[in-house]
Amino acid sequence: MFKKGLSVVLLLCALFSGQLMASGDGHQFYDVQNADHLLRHGADSDDIRARAREAADELREGNHSVKERKTDYPFR
Repeated sequence: MFKKGLSVVLLLCALFSGQLMASGDGHQFYDVQNADHLLRHGADSDDIRARAREAADELREGNHSVKERKTDYPFR
């Protein structure tokens, strides 16, 4: 009986907590950035991502050439 009562109380609290928060000043709203700023940020991110990929490719090629020159020694 106690478990059912506690479950009902918790369910009611969960259902109405959203209504109580929405009616008061509980929610924080964030300013939406303008489209120009979002496009510039996206372009900057794409540029940074492209540079990172190029650097990774260069490192991968360098590492591959070092492995090719390395001679294999059997373990003793």
